[in-house]
Amino acid sequence: MNFSKFVAYTNRLCYTKQIKRKGADAVTNLNTYFQKHGLCAENILYIYRRDRKTVIKRMDGEEFALFIPISSILAVLPECEFLNISKGTVVCRSHIVNISSDGVYTMSDGCSFQGRKRGLSSHRRLRTEMRLEDKHTSPLNMLEKCSLLDNMPLAFCVIELVFNEDGRGVDFIFRYCNAEMEKVEGVPVEEMLNRSFYEVFRNGDKKWLVSYADVALNGTKHTIHDYSPEIDKNLIIHCYQPEPGYCACVLQVADS
Repeated sequence: MNFSKFVAYTNRLCYTKQIKRKGADAVTNLNTYFQKHGLCAENILYIYRRDRKTVIKRMDGEEFALFIPISSILAVLPECEFLNISKGTVVCRSHIVNISSDGVYTMSDGCSFQGRKRGLSSHRRLRTEMRLEDKHTSPLNMLEKCSLLDNMPLAFCVIELVFNEDGRGVDFIFRYCNAEMEKVEGVPVEEMLNRSFYEVFRNGDKKWLVSYADVALNGTKHTIHDYSPEIDKNLIIHCYQPEPGYCACVLQVADS
């Protein structure tokens, strides 16, 4: 080996050692951060990206935002207990309460995240493997109770919010609609049920998503007075949370 090759080899070796040392230091620092803030694999619900930060959601509802990649956090967590369901979203297996047929993961705190749409079969296999159809009873009971409102003279629906990898509401799915909803929306109930709003209304406005997401996540109540361009009507919509992750809406057509 000539001298120049020897120098190049030595430099590469030193660089590799530096990288390994930095990686070890990062893991040590992260473990120290976890201990300081009471974070561990047993109390982490999910991890997601928001505003260029990695956010860790703890079971008690507190969030911790870090300027490090998700991969660095996964390096200190048990691989078998956490699933990377999409780019920028990792969930704890033991806190998944449902996985829908279209790959939407609902967590124990009511938040929902869209899994990779190209991997729907893998989401369904996991749902079967975890027997979530049997475990996810609460929303089913809620929707069964809604049947009492089938013939109510006011339009009523229950929607499930869908969140992106940044934790923002991006869509919602109609889980229940009574007969009056068809009159207000101008769409048959069977064409709305279990379909997303933006699938039913291709050019739908997203202006109400923030309010719906606030209701579904935080249990707040909203009354919306606004024009709906999809159906060319002025609406009054009363919103409340029937279950975490869901928003129930009573719709009235406002006098013009």
